[in-house]
Amino acid sequence: MSFRLKTILGVALIEALLLFLLIWSGLRYIESSNEREFTQRSQATVQSFAVTTKDAVLATDLASLESFIAEVMTYPGVLYARVRDADNLILAEAGEAEILAREFLADDSVAHVTDGVFDTFAEIDEAGVLFGRVEIGLSVTALQAVISDARNYSIVIALVEMALVALFSFVLGSYLTRQLSNLTEASD
Repeated sequence: MSFRLKTILGVALIEALLLFLLIWSGLRYIESSNEREFTQRSQATVQSFAVTTKDAVLATDLASLESFIAEVMTYPGVLYARVRDADNLILAEAGEAEILAREFLADDSVAHVTDGVFDTFAEIDEAGVLFGRVEIGLSVTALQAVISDARNYSIVIALVEMALVALFSFVLGSYLTRQLSNLTEASD
């Protein structure tokens, strides 16, 4: 193996390892910060929905509940909304029939979402007495698209950077071997 090839491969290997660490840690940060922000937004949405529907649940005002649900369904990313009473009976709901037919299982993090819907809820209580709860499902496709775009963009940057490293390593290796070749000829 020539000195030039060893130089190119050595620099490329070191660069690949460092680049991998940099991209991996950057993507992990992007994923965790976006997931944290999404979770906070979903909790704020469901809590405000619970506060909004509280009086209507206490009064069993179904018309108001339907109106509140219609309003929540206009929020970006909301796929379904449901209001239940203390006996777990559905007072009002809206969304796609297929999603509403599923059993509600609350998600604790975006990473555990398998169906594309982040399911969350908030309880409706007054003076420590539970009167019901609200459930909403938010789409995680936009979040997954952002993370996927970041991953693809990082891969493209890494490939371009590796090509440039190979090019500069070749130039540096050629320069060094030419100098060594000149030195060898002079010593001969």
